[in-house]
Amino acid sequence: MQRRVLLMAAAATGAGLLAGCAALPRTVVITEAQLQERLAGQFPQRRRVMSLLDLDIGAPALKLLPEQGRVAARLTVDASERLTRKSATGTVDADSALRFEPSDMSLRLYQVRVARFELADAGGAWPAPVRQAAAVVAEQLLEDQPVWRASSSQADRLRRAGVRDVQVRITAAGIELTLDEGTPR
Repeated sequence: MQRRVLLMAAAATGAGLLAGCAALPRTVVITEAQLQERLAGQFPQRRRVMSLLDLDIGAPALKLLPEQGRVAARLTVDASERLTRKSATGTVDADSALRFEPSDMSLRLYQVRVARFELADAGGAWPAPVRQAAAVVAEQLLEDQPVWRASSSQADRLRRAGVRDVQVRITAAGIELTLDEGTPR
């Protein structure tokens, strides 16, 4: 009888430990809508470029490009030149690959390409050389920007599970994250 009680207690203790250490799913999908919602909370943003230009950037409209392994975004921009107070409004169309950054458990833009940067003021469109220079600056500003970050509890759970790397794949269903679990620490 006493042996049966001990076996039942041991089984209950083991079940409790297993429940507390439930395995992480190997693959997680972040849908386009979830990513869009997460990004919306980070905008609008204000950026200063070389102490000459202030940019107010609106929340991007996203589109997944699974056949290219990239994410496209259209951003609205209000630009103010600080010396002459000249201002303009426009849009930026860009696309980017994504990479996982383990130091802060985030997804970041990688290999950003600006396809189009249109700016216009009361006098019309800004000259092509200015727009081209602005496109280069936009690529530099967007490169390595986080677009998604694990919550602190998610990040702690990933670290405890020993996740060292995450493979990122863009599919029609969303951004697929495949966890590479190492030895738990």
